[in-house]
Amino acid sequence: MKFVKLYELKIYTAEDVLCEDEPFYKALFKEARRLGIGGGTLVRADAGYGTQVRGNDGRAMPIFFSGSYNLPLIIEIVDTKEKLSLLYPFLEKYGDRHFMAVIVPMVALHTKYVNENGLSLGRTPLPLMDEPDC
Repeated sequence: MKFVKLYELKIYTAEDVLCEDEPFYKALFKEARRLGIGGGTLVRADAGYGTQVRGNDGRAMPIFFSGSYNLPLIIEIVDTKEKLSLLYPFLEKYGDRHFMAVIVPMVALHTKYVNENGLSLGRTPLPLMDEPDC
């Protein structure tokens, strides 16, 4: 088996986060498509929590997301590190919105789908690895 090194941009946010007049996730996917980035997935969570500073004392209080009005979202976009970096200006522009982004290195099996998807995007083939660097 052969493997390729990819990266995942994972963004934790909520349904009510907007960019101008559309949901953050839709604006992000629109920008990723425009840039020719490999692919992405949106996961709606049933519940989650985060922290938000409240009051003048600066203490962080847990804020729970639940119910059907403002569910937490996880956005996952996978591509090479170089292609994902094209999204950084977008993330900086909307950096005052409620989201947290992380980059996760990953190793993917080199499948026919991965190869054909890259070719359809006009990419040079990714370098293959014999075994993952784990």
